Amino acid sequence: MECVKFLMGMVVLAAVAAGEPARAEERGVFGDAEPVESERANVPAAQNGATLGATVYKHMCVYCHGADGNGGGKAMAYLYPWPRDFRKGVFKHRSTPSGSLPLDADIFRTISRGVPGTSMPAWKGALSEEEAWSVVEYIKGFSRRFKEEEPKPAIVVGEPPPTTPEAIARGQGLYQELRCSRCHGTDLKGGGAIAEQLFDIWDHRVFIYDLTNPNTFKFGFEKKDIFLTLTTGIDGTPMKAYAHLTDEERWSLAAFVTSKIRTEALQAAEYEIDLKVHAVDQEIDLDPLNPLWQEAPVQEVHTIALSARDNPVNRIRFQSLINDEAIAFRLEWDDAQADRSSSRHQDFKDAVAMEFALGDVLLHTHGHNEPFFGMGNRGKVVNIWQWRADWQAEIETKEKLEYATEGLDLDTMIFGGEVNPVDALNPFRDVPVEELNAEGFGTLTPQPRTKQNILGKGIWKDGKWSVVFYRTIDSLNKWDIKFMEGRPVLVSFAIWDGAHEDRNGRKVVSMWQRLHVSR
Repeated sequence: MECVKFLMGMVVLAAVAAGEPARAEERGVFGDAEPVESERANVPAAQNGATLGATVYKHMCVYCHGADGNGGGKAMAYLYPWPRDFRKGVFKHRSTPSGSLPLDADIFRTISRGVPGTSMPAWKGALSEEEAWSVVEYIKGFSRRFKEEEPKPAIVVGEPPPTTPEAIARGQGLYQELRCSRCHGTDLKGGGAIAEQLFDIWDHRVFIYDLTNPNTFKFGFEKKDIFLTLTTGIDGTPMKAYAHLTDEERWSLAAFVTSKIRTEALQAAEYEIDLKVHAVDQEIDLDPLNPLWQEAPVQEVHTIALSARDNPVNRIRFQSLINDEAIAFRLEWDDAQADRSSSRHQDFKDAVAMEFALGDVLLHTHGHNEPFFGMGNRGKVVNIWQWRADWQAEIETKEKLEYATEGLDLDTMIFGGEVNPVDALNPFRDVPVEELNAEGFGTLTPQPRTKQNILGKGIWKDGKWSVVFYRTIDSLNKWDIKFMEGRPVLVSFAIWDGAHEDRNGRKVVSMWQRLHVSR
């Protein structure tokens, strides 16, 4: 289930939990981790589990991992690193030694917790334990290895020794001696001499992550986690196991890495939450800095980078206001650089979108009948509102020109009667927002001009974008989302960061969230 192709050595999931409940040596791996015994008790019967696992996989996993588990689903073209090919039975995150199959609990943990920094989300809030265990069994069916081999016993980690200056110094020496900097760089930020020359066993180029950034550690950034990865290695990647080192050496190397992690930069947020709308009596406008927003609670939603990158946007801050006439949403995210150039098509611009599921759907009920959170799917239409920084820049530029010339006809005066080139880029663009619909990849379609009824405005200030979307409660189109009291709405988010050359499918996204509308 791991969609990531590489994180040399120091990326680790908070050590994958114990395996079979009767094996004490496996239970010792995780210390204070959640007990797997209670989870394992919910494994469904084999026959029912196979059916349930297939159903869940085909609804939640097939878009990335493919119908036959080869990692070539419809979303694959938009993802880097590519989704995991399950057919070889090679899993990067394991609590077992290098070369071994993972324990069932290892796969279960990856499904539940996801792989931060990659397009693999955490499905813990989306799947019941029975469903998750059923998917484990279904995934194992893609590889003959699970029929022919047994996983080796889990590695016992034990309690980490104290992190002392001496241990850090020993670890730094080992880091240099083992030439870890060739991949991870002398500063551990991933810019090593051979970082651009590394491939996995599927001949996919690997991406080396910044080991000082806690937000992109795939399997946890605690000292225990790093020790475990040093011991097991990351199968399928150039990151070998360092089990030949003594325990003391591996603990020292783990101590050195953890000493470099900027824990203060951690941006925690949940994958799926219940979003609330705040009712007000006052008029709502488009100003993201309106003091009225200070009344609305702020909720943080986890975002997933579909293309590996350093310093991705890891979360989006959400607020919503509603009165008798309209509803508004305020989205804020960190962005050190405002990219809003509209001078060239090849320039990359900042943008944000909200996606709403249409129809009678409710998240993770009725057999998971919600649309795929990435653009919907056939027969399950989504309504999308998109704001773009370059559109707003064009509108603001036009307004400034009109104000400066006090209403003179600029088309005639400057452009000789030809169409204003700013208008030509977006001939009916009066607002920096567009409303669209989709029912799967390649189906994105703008609504007719006469049916566009979304307003918006964005402001970049102090390294943050703040964007407001505004719509009347009443809609103009049957393909518009309907906001009705007492009926939850499914909403997800997407952010395009011009600094990372985002465009189209290259972006960060969230999973579905439940929006509760009340007045």
